[in-house]
Amino acid sequence: MAPRTAKTASEQIDDIEAQIAKLQQRKKEVLKKQSERVAKLVMESGLADLDIDEAGLSKALKDVAARFQNPAAPQTDTPAPQN
Repeated sequence: MAPRTAKTASEQIDDIEAQIAKLQQRKKEVLKKQSERVAKLVMESGLADLDIDEAGLSKALKDVAARFQNPAAPQTDTPAPQN
């Protein structure tokens, strides 16, 4: 009798579910690392020490994000490199 090479539907589903579980764990790790990075920056910048409610802090952070996401926003005062 020849060995079976094709997986059953049940085996295929089990493989897919295992892949999904690995990806969910990887996503969780990436989100944790990103959260730790942001928390570190907030602490280093002194934002954590400000007496400001979450809504105000959230708005301020959104304003900062918009500043860096908007290509038409004015750049810093650093002169452009000259060739």
